[in-house]
Amino acid sequence: MKKRLIISNIVISIFIVAAYAFAAEDKNILNPTPPASTVPAAPQPQIQQPPPVVQAPDNTYSYNPLGKPDPFRPFVEVEVAVKKKDEKKEVASIFPLQRVSAEQFRVVGIAGDNMRRVAVVEDATKKFYPLFAGTHIGLHNGKVIEIMADRVIVEEYESKNAKRIILKLRKN
Repeated sequence: MKKRLIISNIVISIFIVAAYAFAAEDKNILNPTPPASTVPAAPQPQIQQPPPVVQAPDNTYSYNPLGKPDPFRPFVEVEVAVKKKDEKKEVASIFPLQRVSAEQFRVVGIAGDNMRRVAVVEDATKKFYPLFAGTHIGLHNGKVIEIMADRVIVEEYESKNAKRIILKLRKN
């Protein structure tokens, strides 16, 4: 096994040396240097160079912002409301299920088995949302605690009191 490795390394090195030798020889074939006596000297044409360009020192850049937008100001103006200590303002949630109260949703379907169920609710704008156990819904930090075959039980936490809301499936 070691003999094969040594022989293959020797063969590879011979090929590399031969490739460099042929490459050097080919370079001389492609660009032969003719003897100086056989090539007649041709007169070189005179090339006129343009005069050097000199910039005037008063030609400097200046930024004139008149009529242009300020690049360091944001495009969107945001009104910042100052919060008072006495006044608590509720911030609207970015989630559509938490923008309206839980009573305003209508259950339109329930699917699944005893182990895992999914309920589909509809809001006033006729948009549908899936509900699973643990989904947050309503304005007062409500949470779906159980989905039965014909109803969804939501528990809301208003000022340390738990309030249960039952959303029934209406069969039409």
